This record gives sequence, structure tokens and C-alpha cells, in this order.
Amino acid sequence: MRRDALGSVLKRSLPALLLAGILACGAAMPAAPAGLAPAGAAAAGKAAAGAPAGAKEEPQGWLLKWREPAQAHELRGTRVLRRQSSEAAEVWLVQPADGGADASAWAARLQREPGVEYVHPNERVHILAAEQTAADDPEIGKQTYLKQIGAPEAWKTVRTQTDLTIAIVDTGIDLDHPDLKRNLVPGTNFVQPNKPPDDDNGHGTAVAGVIAAEGDNGLGVSGILWEAKLMPIKALDSQGDGTERDLGEAILYAVRNGARIVVMSVGLNRYSPYMLDIVNYAESKGVLLVAAAGNDGLTHGDKAEVKYPAAYPTVLGVSGVKPDNTPDPRSNPGPEIDLAASWNVYTTAIGGRYKKEEGTSMAAPQVAAAAALVWARYPSLKPYQVRELLRQSAKDIGAPGLDNKSGYGLLQVDKAVTMTAKSDRFEPNGTRASAKPLPAGKQVTALLSAGSDLDWYTLDAPYDGIVTLNFEELTPEGSATPAVRLSHYTGDTLKASAETKLGSRVVDFAVKKGKQAFLIQYMNKDMDLKLPYLMTATFSMAPDSYEPNDKPYEAFTLQPRSQSITGSFHQLADRDWYAVTFTQGGTLSLRVTTNTVRIDPELAVQQAGQALMAYDEEREGEAEQSPVLTVSPGKYYIRVHNAISSEASPTVGTYTLKMDYVPKYADPNEPNDKYYEALMTTSSTEYVGVIGSASDVDWFQIRLASTSVVDLNLFNVPAGKMMKLEAYDKKQKLVFTQMTGRSGSLQAANKVLQPGVYYIKLTANGAFDKQYYRFKVKFDPLVAGFRDIASHWSRDAVVEMSRLGIVSGTGPYTFEPNRPITRAEAVAMAIKAYKPVVYGMPADVRFKDLDYDHWAYAAIAKAVQKGWIKGFPDGTFHPDQPVTRAEMAMIIGYADQVRPVAPLGNPFKDVGRNHWAAPMLNALKLKGVISGTEDNAYEPGKKASRAEFTTILYRVYRQ
Repeated sequence: MRRDALGSVLKRSLPALLLAGILACGAAMPAAPAGLAPAGAAAAGKAAAGAPAGAKEEPQGWLLKWREPAQAHELRGTRVLRRQSSEAAEVWLVQPADGGADASAWAARLQREPGVEYVHPNERVHILAAEQTAADDPEIGKQTYLKQIGAPEAWKTVRTQTDLTIAIVDTGIDLDHPDLKRNLVPGTNFVQPNKPPDDDNGHGTAVAGVIAAEGDNGLGVSGILWEAKLMPIKALDSQGDGTERDLGEAILYAVRNGARIVVMSVGLNRYSPYMLDIVNYAESKGVLLVAAAGNDGLTHGDKAEVKYPAAYPTVLGVSGVKPDNTPDPRSNPGPEIDLAASWNVYTTAIGGRYKKEEGTSMAAPQVAAAAALVWARYPSLKPYQVRELLRQSAKDIGAPGLDNKSGYGLLQVDKAVTMTAKSDRFEPNGTRASAKPLPAGKQVTALLSAGSDLDWYTLDAPYDGIVTLNFEELTPEGSATPAVRLSHYTGDTLKASAETKLGSRVVDFAVKKGKQAFLIQYMNKDMDLKLPYLMTATFSMAPDSYEPNDKPYEAFTLQPRSQSITGSFHQLADRDWYAVTFTQGGTLSLRVTTNTVRIDPELAVQQAGQALMAYDEEREGEAEQSPVLTVSPGKYYIRVHNAISSEASPTVGTYTLKMDYVPKYADPNEPNDKYYEALMTTSSTEYVGVIGSASDVDWFQIRLASTSVVDLNLFNVPAGKMMKLEAYDKKQKLVFTQMTGRSGSLQAANKVLQPGVYYIKLTANGAFDKQYYRFKVKFDPLVAGFRDIASHWSRDAVVEMSRLGIVSGTGPYTFEPNRPITRAEAVAMAIKAYKPVVYGMPADVRFKDLDYDHWAYAAIAKAVQKGWIKGFPDGTFHPDQPVTRAEMAMIIGYADQVRPVAPLGNPFKDVGRNHWAAPMLNALKLKGVISGTEDNAYEPGKKASRAEFTTILYRVYRQ
């Protein structure tokens, strides 16, 4: 038939088909395709079903047809239960909005509405003969899982599907099994291409029986489909093994030979771009893929992941549940799980037999069969609509909503073939508070209902990385594509946004670990269009902190010590190189672990210039360990990569490299076993050593030219060892002694020693050479009682002012000349220098932050009364606040009664003539007390040091 002729026939017949579809609602109210019908239709059918026996049945609504679809409009006092629309006809199922209204008068009014062709009751229809809905297969009693997933109830609605083909990619099928052979169509064998796809393992036959063991035939068991078309594709050998290429070729064969559903009870831990291309090709051809999640939940524990291809965005990933509807712990968890089905089945076996089977490989075919029944009811659905209907009809058995163990819930076949799907299951999600979680790595469908509609989603990023949104508008072919904005928020902060103007867009958003929010909205808020869309959110890792380190010459440098580092594989064929230079010989042991089975870690090590030694003995997800290696001083390289394939794809997950290095040290100070062999020390230098034997003694020498303060610090002593420090003078007279104790360290501080030669003797209670002890010596000449001014530029001023009792130290033998001076310290010095006579502090200038027992209270009280310094407007003094250089000049000037002199010009480059301190600075400059830098800058706002204040005070005071 020519295409235009066929189109004409369809146009003529479509109104009748639409009407027949609505009439069918009278009995069971079957759902329209996912996202196309309101929930009210199902509710109406349910209400009518409750009428008492023998009562006159009320119509199940009224059927209203418009003469032309364009004439359809809102109807006053009318509730629309369902619409069936096309270019050729518009038919509505309606009822009075007011349940107590006069239905006859209401229907007559509708008949007079412009554009209405007819309105008549939607009466119930009844079958003319009883129909059997229970299978008579003798072993069906062993198939308890059928009731668990609602199959017997579904059979009351639909139980066969011979309009499409289901391909089973597995070990083949027993082609002569009496319960299967009538439901088989020709297939192929990729393992032995010249032979039929007969099963030599049994797995494929078990899968086939779950889907479509012939029902109601008086034999064995019943599949979820009583009649079907199963295409056996043998891609796995007798051991259940196959190649990725064979799996890919098998899917392509199924698609190209008319299969509409492909079920795969096989899996890989690694992502494959090749397989993803095939999955996308199948989706583009309207083929639904269903796959098992995997059975490693207990084996791999927290490392377990959903296997590929179940983890790809458009593949229905299926986990397994126990008979009590709780997830089986052996089933692999993950965000890519869509549905759960029964873990335990009773099904067909090779040789015409039957047996118990279990695993997600038995759960996946249950979902595939359910999809076939959905298509039997709604043949026009797209694969994404079938997936959505199965998700929405599932029974929530885990944490509320989507969870990593059962996805959207337990498969419910009866609900899937009878319910009305929501057009957007995420609603309500119009606010941040009502945002719905996005499953990472899975395609979802939703709807923008109008310009004002906001669709908020959340996604938990497991690490820092990139969230990619793949957004596709589902507009009719030839229609304009409205612009949509995709926005990323963290908290209340908009981080980034992008616009789609061509109907689809792939957008990358940089994220930090934690909860992310995404907003989908029309750019035009006045848009009056319902826009369904598809969206997939995927996550990828950010580079770890050691990148770039993909080549030996880019190797990240590690310190020569025991340590653990955590890295990741964020890019294709990622190799992580590390370099470590050992200065001491010793032993090295390397171990790499991972937190996901999607990483098969390989470990390699080489000494510079030598061959690379690789270690990859264990399976995916398991640790690799090097033997204990003897290392000598020099540079070594360590490489870690994901050996799951030679060009492994980026992986979400991390590895941990643990390096255990046990050095064997030589003492660099030997020979120093006698006091006359003592090593001469230098102040502020750290020395290392070992105790080579129980009798080993290490001697060090200190020479002091003047009275000095000495600090001795001994630390890093190995656990379980104690060391003793003894100090002797040049006559070998003991000066002091000290032990490290359990802490492994000691500090002999602030020892004042007279000029001369001293010897330090170190011993231990046992030998050690796997770790250095560390010994630091510091000695400073004591000047005016201070150890930190001997070589300081302010030495003379500090010495003289200390002699006069005007300045003092800040701690044991310290003056801290470079520390900023505080307001309290500055005032105290000035008061000590000039000793003004005043009495008390006026009550109205008391300070909130200055108690009577403050060490500088008396000095501050005098300085305030003399007008040398003031407090702050809020009634505080801030005694510990540093003094600026401008404030320093004012305090010292007022204390010395220096008369400020207004400058004619700028006294300094950075002090204008109108600066608040300019007159005093000018006066002190004229007196020769202060001067600027080489370029005549004074830095008035810079903090004054204790040395600067003491020196300026000394200069003024001396005059």
C-alpha cells in the first residue's frame, strides 16, 4: 500500500480507534501511555466498581466527541476524566463536576455546546463467556515469586505478547524444551557461529523460562508471558564466559533482526565507551534493554557496584529481593538500580527439566517480561515511557523514594498493565524545599507544564568533580524548540547556568563534595506549552591533588617516609606516577587498595635507570601488595593505574597507596664515642644520630665566648627507648642531667652557663638504627639580662633603658625587640621614664576593659590624666592593641612635653601637613629624634615594635 493511501486509511479509522480505546475504559479503565492521561480516569473506574450487586449501574462517565480537535474548549460544570487526542479526532471522557447535578440536563446542555458532535453514556461492556485467567501448569505452585510481583493479577488483563520479539543474550536456550520451543523464534550463535544457539550451560534456559515458559499448557511451569517470541542469542560459552565484543555484537544482532526487548543477565565491572555506543544505538531504534545488577553484594561489601550494562543510563538495571520483600544482601547496590524483582525462581532447565535458580540474573527477565506486557497494552510507547511506567508502578520497599538497593521498588506487573502514569512523577518540586533527588547515571523523564513551572532536583556529589546534565526536549518533529535554562545552586548561591536553544544540551557543572541543587525552567516565563523532557545526570571525578603526574617526568615527589596517599583516576588511561628519593638504605613495602570494584589496581615500582616491576595478582576491587623490597640511596618511581583495561575510562572512586619505609640509618657524627672526639656544635643547628649498640655513646661540644643562655632539645627517640642527656664542663664535672622518659623527648631550656667549653653526652637504654634521634642546640649571649638583643640594632638603647629600670623583658631572658608594642606596654615605659605625679583616675574616664588589678592600670591612669593618651569612644582602652608609629610619636612627645610644631609642608612623604599627628612628628623630626626612610617615608600606620619604641624613648629621654 502506498504511504499516502495508508495515511488516508489511518485518518479515517483513527476516530473509531480512539473511541474504542475510551470504551475499553468502562471495564478495567486501562491506563493511557505514561504521562498522557490524568489519574481521574482510574479513580472513576474504581468508584464504579463498588456498586452493589443487582443495582442499576450508573454510566462510567459520558463520551463527548468534538467535530474538530481545534474546537475543543473548557466546559463549565464538567470534569474531564480522560482525553484521547489526535489530528483527526478529539474524544473526551467526562462527568458532571457536581456529583449531585441532574446528569440528563447537564448532558443536554453539553450537546448544545458549539463544536460538540455527540455526548452519550459510557456504559459497561461484559464478556460473553467465562475466561480462564489461572494457568494449569502442574509446577506453578513452586513459582511463588509470580504472586510476589503481581503476575497472576496481571494475567486477568494481559498475558501474551507475540507482536514483538524478546532477545535473550546469554548461553543460548534449550531449543527442544517442551515448555519453551513453541515460544522460540530463530536466533544465532556467536560462540560457534555454524551451530544453532543451543544451551550448553543452563543459564539462558532458566532466563527464558522466567520470561515465557508456555503457560496453561499442562506442562511444568508458566512464564510471566504465556505466549511470546523469544530470540536465543548465544554469546556466552558453556562456562558462562564471553567477550565484550560478542556481547556488543549480540545486542546489535537483536536490534537489526527486529527484537524490541533485549535482556542480559550478564555484567562487567568496567565502563566501556563501545558498549555505551551500542546501548545508545538500541535506544535510538526503540529497543528496550534490561540487565541484571550483579550478585557480589556480600563478596565485595561496600565496594560492590551495579554492573554494566545495567549501569548505563537507558538500561533498566534490576536488583534482587527475598521472598519477604527485603533486598537480598548479595544483590549489588547503587544509584543505577531502577527496579527490584524476585531473587529466587523456579524455572526451566536444560534437558527438558525444571529447577530452582537465584540471582539478579533471574530478576532481570521478570522485568523484561513485564515490559513486554506493558507494550502489549500500549504498543505506541517509547522505551523511556515503558521504563517510567514500570518505575511508577513499582512497590516502594526500601527507604522512601529512590534507594540504592531496590531503586524505585519491587516490580508490580499488575499495576504496570493497569495504572495511569503521572506525566511528571517528580512533582511537586517547584521549590528548593520540595526538590526531588536525581538518580546519578540514569535517564529520567519529566515535564515543564508552563512558563511558571520550576523543576528543582538534588544530587549528592560523592567527591569534588563535575556533574554533567544531558538534557533533551521532547518536542514534536518540526515544532519550535523553546529555550530552557539549567542552573546549578549550592545552598542559596547560584553557581552557574546554561541555556538550551536547540532542543538538547550537554552541560558540565563543577561541584564540591556534598548536596547540589539544579533548577530546570523556561527562559520565557510567559510560555504556555507543556514540554516533556529527558535528562541524565552523571558524575565524574575532579583531578586529585597530585595531578598532573601522568608521566615519569611529571611524577609527584613524595618524602622518604612511611605514608598513605589517596588518589583517583579522573581521565582516560590515567596513570599516576610518584617519585621518592631515599637518602638512607632500608626496606620498602607498597600496598594499594580501592573502595570500588570498578578499579582493578595495578602497582609498579622501579629504581631510576632500572626495569619496572609490576604487581597485579588480584581481582577487581582487591588490594595489590609488593614484596618487601630492599632499597639503597637513590631515586625510585612508583606507578598506580586501573588495570581493569589497558585504556580504562574515568572512574568514580579512589585508591589508597600505603608506603611502609623502614630506613636503616648510619650515624653521620661517628666517631664521637669519647669526649675528646665530641662533635663541635653550632647554635640553632639540628643534629641526628643513632645508637648503634647498647654501649654506644655520642658526644657533642659547646663553646661559649661569654655568659650565655643554652637550650638543648632531644627528640624523635624511638618508641620503647629512653635516652639520657648529661652536661659536663671542661673538667668533666657534671653540670646537669635529664632523661627523655616515655615521651621520647626532653628539653633542657634556659640554662645559664659561663664562658667556657662544655660537653654533652647522649646514651640510651638500648640500640636503635631504624630511626634517627634528633638533637638541637641553641645558645645566645646574655646581654643586659636578655638573650635576644646581642646583635640587634636597638641593643644600646635597650641596655641603657634596662639599666635605668625603664624597660623590662617579656619572658625568661627575652626582650622580643621585634614584637609590636601594646598600648599598655608603651604607657608603662613612658610612665617609668618620666614619673609624673597624679592622683587616681577620674570616674568619668573609667574603661570597660581595664580592671583595677590589671598590671598596667596605675600607669594608664596617670597617662590618661596627663593627656598623653586617650581611650576609645565606646569607653574601652584596648590595652593589648598594638601601637602605631604615629601613636608612638604622640605618646613619647606628650610624655617629654614636646611642643607640637605645625608644619609648613608635608613632614614626610606619606604624612600630609593635615595628618592628625603631623605637628608632633614635625617637632620630633626637628629635634632629630625621628627620621624617615631613604625616600622620606615614615609609615605612620605601621605597628611600632618594642625596639622602635624603646629607641625613640631613649633618644628623647637622653636629651
